[in-house]
Amino acid sequence: MKKVSIVVPCYNVAQYLDRCVESLVNQTIGIENLEIILVDDASTDAGRTWDRITETEKRFPDSVLAVSLSENLRQGGARNVGISYAGGEYLMFCDADDRLVLEAAECLYERAKSCDADVVEYRMQKVREDTDLSTISTEEGRRSGLLLLDKEEIKKGFYLTCVDECSLGCMRKFYRMSLIKENQIRFAEQLICEEPSFTVPVRLYEKRHYQLDKILYYYYMTPDSTSRGRWDTRKLDNVQVWKALMADLAQRGFLRKYYEEMEYLFYDWGYVLSIRMLLLRGYTISVEEMEILVRELLTLFPGVRENRYLQASSEPLFHLLKTVLDMQLTRESVRTIHEVLKKYLH
Repeated sequence: MKKVSIVVPCYNVAQYLDRCVESLVNQTIGIENLEIILVDDASTDAGRTWDRITETEKRFPDSVLAVSLSENLRQGGARNVGISYAGGEYLMFCDADDRLVLEAAECLYERAKSCDADVVEYRMQKVREDTDLSTISTEEGRRSGLLLLDKEEIKKGFYLTCVDECSLGCMRKFYRMSLIKENQIRFAEQLICEEPSFTVPVRLYEKRHYQLDKILYYYYMTPDSTSRGRWDTRKLDNVQVWKALMADLAQRGFLRKYYEEMEYLFYDWGYVLSIRMLLLRGYTISVEEMEILVRELLTLFPGVRENRYLQASSEPLFHLLKTVLDMQLTRESVRTIHEVLKKYLH
């Protein structure tokens, strides 16, 4: 068994992939201890991405696996396929236009083993193409530590924690593979903003979470990335991800057990964040789109107005958008909401 499986979803990334791959095959843990799974998500660049992937597999046949998808499943689906092939002791992800610090896998593996952690969460640094990486410190800070999820109040607080140091993103995390496979945790497919569909179930199952105060991942802001591209046909993907996540948690028995916590997360990350992201990206939300967002929230959580976490929140935007739930949504009222929110956000 390899020590670490690294899944890399690839879509039209021929110009970036070599940089990413070199950071993986040169990991200090040793290429013999790695399983690198490069998943071509039905790229449309005349085979250039696939050529780079297969060339890499030929260079490292014992450690690199090339997988080609006939249908574009977006990053979540490509990661699911990669996980299905993965057989390492631990799992991590790397986007094809990013790179890992060379000691990342070794550092994470040693920390996970020494602390018996289900997940080790580390830091990432946003960089530009011209950033001198040698100027970025990768020394470990003072805020590293193990969180034991052995009491209900600790668990509930952890489930609701969404800050830079402990995010709902799937990157910058190192997972015990058995936790993922035994609990059949998967990403939402063919949707953007899919990461919480994977990381929320992980949070609900893990028992030992290690926070590592150390930069081990460089995140490049490439112009054609999902975060920077147009969302014209994806404007409601985020709320659909959260809707599917709640259905998954209901099947697992977690929705009933942690109803208030999941209700608050849906309000924050499904409803409020959908509106916030669209406005920040310059979109005008239509009456129909606002109606869908309100309907999805109130269908799943009709009593959300009384949620104790929401009532205790000091975030003005949360309370501002709560008033929308009781408004008659017309073209004029939605235009007014839009203008008020634009001023608030900017």
